[in-house]
Amino acid sequence: MALIVEDGTGVSGANTYVSLSDFKSWADDRGITYGNDAAVTQQIYRAMDYIESLNFLGFKANEDQALQWPRYEVYIDGYSVDGTEIPNQLKLAVYEAIKVEIDGYSEMNPVDRKTISETVGDISVTYTSNSASKTTTPALSFAVRKLTRSGFGISRA
Repeated sequence: MALIVEDGTGVSGANTYVSLSDFKSWADDRGITYGNDAAVTQQIYRAMDYIESLNFLGFKANEDQALQWPRYEVYIDGYSVDGTEIPNQLKLAVYEAIKVEIDGYSEMNPVDRKTISETVGDISVTYTSNSASKTTTPALSFAVRKLTRSGFGISRA
């Protein structure tokens, strides 16, 4: 399957917000290493699985569009995002999600408890008490924060 980039016009069959060359240029500018084109393409698909799972602000511009963006009624830093725009913040989030995939810390992988000791005979396991249960990626968290809704919002009917 080929990468089909959504440009804000509701591209039929779109499956990404960034092209392979866009990602490679972004990564090269930052000294980030990546694999061959086939491997990076797979990582783009996996990153897009994560991005598309997010609870974005606003509403889809068209109910039949392939991806979550373009959207309307979205404000970033107090400014309205046009309903035919793929904001740079979204592209940055995709780049960061791809990097997370490349680094092996996929947001789509199951989360296991961190074990600090384990005994097989008479079974004994000790879990860490205050560490995160998975590797956190602040750059990705920062990249999506202006685009998504908090999971803890309160609303009145």
